[in-house]
Amino acid sequence: MRKIAISDIHGCAAELDQLLIKTKAQPEEVIFLGDYVDSGPDSIEVLDMVKEWCRQGATALLGNHDDLFLQWLEEKENILYYGGRNGGMATINSCLHRMGMDQVAISQLLSDVRKENQIRKIIQDRFHSQISFIKSLPLFKMDSNLIFVHAGVNPKNGLEKTTKLEFLHLRDEFIYEYNFPETIIFGHTPTRKIHNQDNIYFGPNRVIGIDGGCAFGGQLNALILDNGEFSTTSVVKKSK
Repeated sequence: MRKIAISDIHGCAAELDQLLIKTKAQPEEVIFLGDYVDSGPDSIEVLDMVKEWCRQGATALLGNHDDLFLQWLEEKENILYYGGRNGGMATINSCLHRMGMDQVAISQLLSDVRKENQIRKIIQDRFHSQISFIKSLPLFKMDSNLIFVHAGVNPKNGLEKTTKLEFLHLRDEFIYEYNFPETIIFGHTPTRKIHNQDNIYFGPNRVIGIDGGCAFGGQLNALILDNGEFSTTSVVKKSK
């Protein structure tokens, strides 16, 4: 059976829909590697799409932005870091838009804690199923000699001793120092930061990076494994 890995959708619902059509994907073939929310325009729509595909047999993993959304909802992360520095306002406003409510600026939430708490509560109540879905997501999937993960695995200690923080946040240390026999397919680090292009990165040490930076003007990539052979396809970010 084919496997199709897609990562770092970041609210790019239209591009995800187009990529799934382009690859003629079947749900049981698809593995999503996390970061469904933040930065792009349609975080809630992406969550709904991924949730439905998983209901039909796809696999989805947790990403650091999905986890950060949960942290903000649980009042464990402040709005300046989540909303201002990590694209979280796009997710908050995606929720408000779905409910027919006016968008808010981060300045409004920074100056009005009561308003922030009110919006947090509204999102928790209205999007309970999407939030529960995020909470249910695993950190990795192993399939034969392939490991699918959001950011990486500890390059010294291996999969079993990798922490949640590492699964969600590792970058260069993993990408360049990993040397275990399994092939790791990961997102998180945009490939333009690895090899100066948005196409999928095939490392010499059995690491394959697939984050094409779609929400940041790049593209949404699909890594396809069929009969032991890798191929790639992508959808370029739609202009506004």
